[in-house]
Amino acid sequence: MERASEFLGPALRRLNDPRAAFAWLASSWPGLVGASVAAHTRPISCKAGLLEITADGKAWSDQMESMKNHLRARINAAWGKPLVQQIRLSAPVRSDTTRESDNSYIPFVRNPKKRS
Repeated sequence: MERASEFLGPALRRLNDPRAAFAWLASSWPGLVGASVAAHTRPISCKAGLLEITADGKAWSDQMESMKNHLRARINAAWGKPLVQQIRLSAPVRSDTTRESDNSYIPFVRNPKKRS
């Protein structure tokens, strides 16, 4: 059975639409960089060969800085032709969601006893 990423890249590439390329890149991000890096970084735009990435903090930004060449090669190989010529790290994008209200950040503690 073929993985979706193996046929989706070539299909979207034929569309020749930058929005389709970015949609593929954003959805393929965890597979391209790994789950742990993807949890702290994300692509925010990809236009005219320039991929812009944001990271949670300085440590993750430094990690991505050291991975630029490797990441560019991986993206282009997965896409099937040059999509990214340059990668730029941007300041973190602030979310309206606070960590206190982010359910993935704060584990829920549920009372195992049933209420009557």
